[in-house]
Amino acid sequence: MRSGLAEKLLAKTMNWTPEETSKERPLLQALANFKYNEYQQFSPGIRFIESLVKWLTQFETLEEKNIAYRFILDSLIFISSDQMAHLVNITYADKIQPIIIKKTADAIGLNPFLVAKIVKSTTYKVSLRRSLFIGLSDGSKIDLLRRSSHRISNEQVLTTYSISRNKIDDMLSELKKEKISSKFNTVFLIDDFTASGTSYFRKSEEQWKGKIFKFLESIRPGKENANLLQGGETLDVHIIFYIATSEALSKLNENITLFKQEHPEINFTFSIDAVQIIGGEIKAKILARNAFIELIKKYYDDSINDSHYKEGKHDNPYLGFNECCLPLILSHNTPNNSLPILWFPDDMIKGLFPRVKRHKDE
Repeated sequence: MRSGLAEKLLAKTMNWTPEETSKERPLLQALANFKYNEYQQFSPGIRFIESLVKWLTQFETLEEKNIAYRFILDSLIFISSDQMAHLVNITYADKIQPIIIKKTADAIGLNPFLVAKIVKSTTYKVSLRRSLFIGLSDGSKIDLLRRSSHRISNEQVLTTYSISRNKIDDMLSELKKEKISSKFNTVFLIDDFTASGTSYFRKSEEQWKGKIFKFLESIRPGKENANLLQGGETLDVHIIFYIATSEALSKLNENITLFKQEHPEINFTFSIDAVQIIGGEIKAKILARNAFIELIKKYYDDSINDSHYKEGKHDNPYLGFNECCLPLILSHNTPNNSLPILWFPDDMIKGLFPRVKRHKDE
């Protein structure tokens, strides 16, 4: 659809006067060109303005259309690919480097504020080299993280927490070549986004599950990844997300703490952090928009509420997976923690930014 035609249809859909059209058009064009057109799950030939027209047309009354439209202008958060790349690029300097510096300072008895002296030390180089960097999904952009710092070797970076025996042997062999007699003692688990923490660490039917749980289980004595680690040393596990909600960070900390208490045989410490934290005030502001909440209740399609969706809280499923109530769009796909009215796939009520599901019931 040509953009000019789409804009005319939008004005007709919203019943705008010429004055209103001239006021709204520049902002919409700027949003589309600067960010929203890059959304990767739009159908061929569709861009933001076209999708907006189709989305607004579904609402029955002009009042409902205005409520939905104002929500998009006032509350939508869109993380572009450039913004995500920026978060990846600052992760080493802002989150990883301070951890290695603190560990080195503790080892050699220096004040951690003496950064230049610490970074030049042999102990720092060894501490960094004994660190593993593991991507928890393809969204971790672990290759970009490695290239963001010349200090990280390719031989200490993994794209998955499922590590083959041959890869383990290769990594340990490289350590020996560099005259480092010990094995790894620090692990950074990296991923792009979490809103609930559920897919990373949760208890379901009295059993622990999730990506981080699987990694910790794999380093248990005698398990497949235990040989990566130096026997007798405590493993320092640092979990870092590029974007996370404060709720998810709190829940993960609670669950991993409980798991650690239940399994003292796994000798590890842990920390959890994010480069960009989304606070709970965003959800509170959306819930306070009573007219909008009534709108998304009315247009909710329960066919999305499958077995995977029900693994989180779902008394109010129109608020998204685990009722996270996020107005968030990522350029490559929309999280299911976001409001479903934004991401419904094309085969039901159309979402403004249709989502491609990773998990489906048969």
